[in-house]
Amino acid sequence: MVGELDESRRPSATGGGGGDPAVPALSYCFVELSPGKMLALRDELTTWGRYAGLSREAAGALALACYEAMANVIEHAYAGDGTVDVEAVHLAAENRVEVTVTDRGRWAPPGSGGHTGRGQGLPLIRSLADEAVITPGGSGTVVRMSWSTGDGSG
Repeated sequence: MVGELDESRRPSATGGGGGDPAVPALSYCFVELSPGKMLALRDELTTWGRYAGLSREAAGALALACYEAMANVIEHAYAGDGTVDVEAVHLAAENRVEVTVTDRGRWAPPGSGGHTGRGQGLPLIRSLADEAVITPGGSGTVVRMSWSTGDGSG
């Protein structure tokens, strides 16, 4: 899907966890970040995470970490307007979900350009995810986060 959130693709959340091993991946390319689209993506990722078998707490952590990754794109990669790719994958055989947020900007480290008193986004992401790997590069930054779906008991 390119740039729009398709409400018809939204999965319904499962009440008791466990998830469906055939959960479809969510994939959004070239999404122009705005507060409304970030909130819609956050909500969709929360629902998707529950559908994939995350506990309510873990789905909330996923949503907050992804929202923070997108906010970092606005602040550090583009200093305003820009696009992001978001992909969420359920790896049932590994009992985990993985979400990747990718930008095409140039990373501006905390403290550059007057970002004083900031710099808490990446530690927050790392504390919320079971695993988080941030890979900056010349053509953008990739933030890959994963969470365990546990034993499926939710």
